[in-house]
Amino acid sequence: MNYKMDKIFASIIVDITTDSLNKPFIYVVPEELVDNIKLGDKVIFPFGRGNADKEGFVLELLNLEQLKEKSFYKKDAYFKKEDAIDNLKSIKSVASNKIAVNQILLKIAIFLCREYSAPLMNCFKAVLPVKKIVRKNKKQVDAISKYKVNSDDKKFREDIVLNRDQQNAIDGILKEYKKGVFSEHLIYGVTGSGKTEVYIKVIEEVLKDNKQVIVLIPEIALTHQTVIRLKEKFVDNIAIIHSRMSEGDKYIQYKKCEEGKTSILVGPRSAMFAPFENLGLIVIDEVNDYSYKSDTSPRYNTLDVARYRCKEQNATLVSLSATPNIDLYYEANKINSDIILHKLAKRANSTLPEVFIIDMKKEVKNGNKSIFSKPLIDKINDRLEKKEQIMLYMNRRGYNTIFTCKNCGQTYKCPHCDVSLVSHYDGMLKCHYCGYEIKEPMTCPHCNSKEIEKYGIGTEKLEEMCIDLFPKARVLRMDRDTTSEKDGHDKIIERFRNGEADILIGTQMIVKGHDFPNVTLVAIMRADLSLYTESYKSAEDTFSLLTQCVGRSGRKTSGESVIQCYDTDSFVYDLVKEQDYEKFYIEEIAHRKKLKYPPFKKLMTARVGTDNEAFLNTFMKDLKMVLNNKNDTEAIILGPTKTNPEKIKDIHFSKIIVKCNSADEAKKYRSICKKFKDYADKKNYLKMIVDIE
Repeated sequence: MNYKMDKIFASIIVDITTDSLNKPFIYVVPEELVDNIKLGDKVIFPFGRGNADKEGFVLELLNLEQLKEKSFYKKDAYFKKEDAIDNLKSIKSVASNKIAVNQILLKIAIFLCREYSAPLMNCFKAVLPVKKIVRKNKKQVDAISKYKVNSDDKKFREDIVLNRDQQNAIDGILKEYKKGVFSEHLIYGVTGSGKTEVYIKVIEEVLKDNKQVIVLIPEIALTHQTVIRLKEKFVDNIAIIHSRMSEGDKYIQYKKCEEGKTSILVGPRSAMFAPFENLGLIVIDEVNDYSYKSDTSPRYNTLDVARYRCKEQNATLVSLSATPNIDLYYEANKINSDIILHKLAKRANSTLPEVFIIDMKKEVKNGNKSIFSKPLIDKINDRLEKKEQIMLYMNRRGYNTIFTCKNCGQTYKCPHCDVSLVSHYDGMLKCHYCGYEIKEPMTCPHCNSKEIEKYGIGTEKLEEMCIDLFPKARVLRMDRDTTSEKDGHDKIIERFRNGEADILIGTQMIVKGHDFPNVTLVAIMRADLSLYTESYKSAEDTFSLLTQCVGRSGRKTSGESVIQCYDTDSFVYDLVKEQDYEKFYIEEIAHRKKLKYPPFKKLMTARVGTDNEAFLNTFMKDLKMVLNNKNDTEAIILGPTKTNPEKIKDIHFSKIIVKCNSADEAKKYRSICKKFKDYADKKNYLKMIVDIE
């Protein structure tokens, strides 16, 4: 061989996401690049028979001896020829306009690939919330500068005296932090118990050691509140990043982190991948929120990734919630658990709101067919007279949710998805899954009848009804439609916080963690919408959502909450009324144990989709047979069953669930599913998504 021992080779992942290319390719690093190339760099190189320029990430840098030790060197037939290494192609250049993956993010990408069985290129892309270098526009300003701190609010917070529970939590977390090794903490505290004050005090101590901090939030809508609270204490030593920001703004924030010009990054789950080399703390606010689970490959759980990163960097992990995930709370309560539990049992500055359950069936019997019950109308009028604020939660956007013909009974559904089209105020019927829309017909296209009926209420309709019922009230609506423009969330939140509106109507984004001091009444307009879903977590999700809603009321003074529902029999409502998470936990954990659901079993769910329904049905029956044949344990195999909705964007879906005894067993079944898919689906007709929880 002609190569000297000091020759350098690069193992590269090509920026093409296909299973056949989910492996490293070896290239020579030319002498002129040896001193300018590092792990995680994006490079340009000739690829394939046509030697077309492609981009990819440098996974490893190897000398000749190291290359020979690699398993792919020994196994790959390409290297069996004596002159094979002499024929390797060379890297052309380092991509100067692309962001590199630093060392810790490189490790995380490999962890994601291994843990979630995802293509390595997808994992590289996931750990880069900013993909390319963007030149700064002359008019561009730091996104943090638009968040203005109210000096009166700041002084009020400086006067806050921490209670014993808060101080104990701070002391407990800092005691472990000062050991300089990984530790994990869960703060369970009722709504308004001062969890934010706890983690701000912890951040203060971490920054004294010149360490860096990541603060994760579940909703972009929480950015405004979180940044303001942190700016009150840490001024401009903060960066933010989220999907609604422009590429230029995101790049500026990312570079602040990379260059050490900021110590705190705030954002949703992608902020997990801040390029911090000296990380000291990760905070996960509202850790129970489903948005912390990625719905694209790699389908990671943010808490698991945070746990891995903190272990790698000897950092502290703090999660907090008024309604922690059942699984997490179960782990934290185990004897000798690795998770240290801190409890905040009382509100810091007020008492918990009084909760009223309204049976809407009785309202109908009494002649009230409105979505506003008589008690709720009275309470809203009372708050308006007192100049106090109200929040109305409705988890459906749009105007009417069902558009149907009274003559033939035809309901207008999306032709591409198995869901009803939703009527909007602009006269359009829209699908909230694929974006399909048509103008509302004047007559039924099936029978030509003019007897068109609209049922159901979304946030748009609720807003209109609210204006009619309370004409003097100033009403704001916050949902995906009203926050689509840049800074849409912040503008609405700021207007409401500044007292420019009396009533805020919205979807889930208004009830997650917000702290509005003047809100003394919160109403959940249809509480039973989430209770009877196909998920085994429906009771947990409903309890968590309603408790969060209720908790927005009376943050600084006494408050009330109204829960309107048609089915008042569920134990969930009584426990929300009591705002007793621990009692709910006892009920739910017993139910999970009896039915063999997490945390007592691991669930492997294989969701399979294709536009060929007949092929899907055949494949799922065969997959079930294969899984049964491979079942050498006590695993329970359920399905196949249709998903809900059954069809999205012309793709039909079906699923199989395996209840496993351990994570390793679940991974075994995941591997079986993927291998069978590769074997039975040579032409790649199927899309398979496999989750483990």
